[in-house]
Formats: sequence, structure tokens, C-alpha cells
Amino acid sequence: MAKNRKIDLATFIGKDCKFKGEMEIKGGIRIDGFVEGNIESDGFVEIGEEGEIISDIKAEECLIYGNVQGNIITKEAVELEKTAQLKGDITAKILKIHEGAIFNGYSNMKQDNNETGIETELEK
Repeated sequence: MAKNRKIDLATFIGKDCKFKGEMEIKGGIRIDGFVEGNIESDGFVEIGEEGEIISDIKAEECLIYGNVQGNIITKEAVELEKTAQLKGDITAKILKIHEGAIFNGYSNMKQDNNETGIETELEK
């Protein structure tokens, strides 16, 4: 997964930051703070251990260490590290769940993104 290679993170939200609203990001983002509102990225989304997310996430790939309440849709992979807690559904080609992670929801693994009918604002 992406954590083993160089990732272009264009945006950071620190652990003492709170954000409410819609996010549309070109490139990757790492979130260590609180976010409420939908997140859409044409790159990589990483939620740090102290990250608290109440939103749906659409991205190329997603790596979660923290807490997420919302659905995740990626073109490639979703990885839940041992400290991750996710309450929501996942749609991805690849799903990795490490021992200790908590996942309450459904997963839908597609080989071709066209099968999901997903088209984000960034793709238009």
C-alpha cells in the first residue's frame, strides 16, 4: 500500500485544528485533527491516530489510523491500521484490515471503478 512508498501530501490538518465544511483537495491530505463534512481528494487521504472524522471520504487511496464515521470510496485501496476505528461502508479494489482495527460496516470490492458508478467532481 501507499504507506510504503513516497506520497504527495499537499494539505495537512493538525491535531489542534477543527474543520467543518466540504473539502475538495488536489493532491494528498493528512488529517490529525477534527473534520466534519465531506472530503474529496484526487490523491491520498491519511487519517492520523488522533484524527476524528465525521464525513464521507472519496479518494484515490485511504490509510486510517484514527476514527472515522462515514463511508469511504476509493479507486484503489483502503487500509485500516491497528488503531483505526471505522463506522461506515467501504468501496475499494483492495481492503487491508490489520489486527486490532475496528470496522463496523459493509465492504464492496470492485475490480473496475466503472462498475461502482462513481464519478467525483475532480474527475469531471
